[in-house]
Amino acid sequence: MEFEDLLLLVILIIAAYIYIVSQNEKTKRAREYAEKHAELQARRSKEMQKPLPKYMQRALSQFEAEYQRNPGAFKSMHEFSPLACFGYKVGKTNGLPGQLRHEIIYFTWYAEIPSIVPSQYAREWGDPGTSKRFSKIRSHLSMLANQRRSRKGYEVAVSHWDSDVKWLTENYSDLAFQYSQYGFKS
Repeated sequence: MEFEDLLLLVILIIAAYIYIVSQNEKTKRAREYAEKHAELQARRSKEMQKPLPKYMQRALSQFEAEYQRNPGAFKSMHEFSPLACFGYKVGKTNGLPGQLRHEIIYFTWYAEIPSIVPSQYAREWGDPGTSKRFSKIRSHLSMLANQRRSRKGYEVAVSHWDSDVKWLTENYSDLAFQYSQYGFKS
């Protein structure tokens, strides 16, 4: 065997080895992706199947009844937020304790948007248990805080919104990122 033939054989063996290794890596990554996707889908399904807690059922019924009585009182889409529908309230007068606000925020992340919310606005919130819904909740709370940050008398409400954004971010940003990475973006 001549040197050129030997060199060609070595190059072909190296190329075949590299191809086999890369295919094995690709297969391994695909399997890992599928496993993580299935794990996240199971978590989403479990959370999305949870029944609406009684206090949120009452809040939604009250919200719907108030809208039926006086639809003109709802001047902006922000008053139709899914958070508001499920009873999320901040401030010193009617504000809920942090634990209840957090339960409503978390539930809203996985819940179907109530039908009373205008469909165009509901689409902006994305699907249940997605990174889009997580981002919308966070940006909605931040927007409410920023709109009222300089207003007198809103200090408690703003501190509630800020602390709720901080809680959501610290506890669930990693999970929302995983949802985004594994196919649950919108």
